[in-house]
Amino acid sequence: MREFIYEAMTDYTLLIVFLHVLSAVVWVGGLVALLVLSRKAKSGVEIERRFAGRAALFKKLFTFLAPFVVLLFLTALFMALGYRDSAIDADGFVIDSSGFEIYKYINTKGILFLVMAMNMLFTIWIITKAECKLCKTQKANDCMWLINTYLLPINIILGTIAIYLGVVLRHTM
Repeated sequence: MREFIYEAMTDYTLLIVFLHVLSAVVWVGGLVALLVLSRKAKSGVEIERRFAGRAALFKKLFTFLAPFVVLLFLTALFMALGYRDSAIDADGFVIDSSGFEIYKYINTKGILFLVMAMNMLFTIWIITKAECKLCKTQKANDCMWLINTYLLPINIILGTIAIYLGVVLRHTM
């Protein structure tokens, strides 16, 4: 497996980096679009219809974003494992101290995107629970408030930080 990853990173570096950046931009940009669209929803519409519309919007966008999230993680895994071999040897000892520092940033970036994915799954779970027929209208509205006020902005901020770290990492390599 290591040989395959090393060969892929050697032969297709540009393609892997391009797909990684594209998927990160689509994911974070999609979240920004979702935040703007969900906040601009008509306030004159009754709460039940507004929630149903927002929930459908979230589900459609998350369905669209899911392949990009998977692609993001696969390309990140390829880049991290490909770079790991130049920073750490097979026994776990540091080969190059500056390479190891860069590898720490790569891991930090991976953790940020992992938190973002968990946040996205939590958002999907909240929407699914709020759509339950037994759920009261006010509770469903409170769930959307939680998502729009905290969960989406957190993901947007973390994604922006991760994209910035990616640019810094590309510049240092």
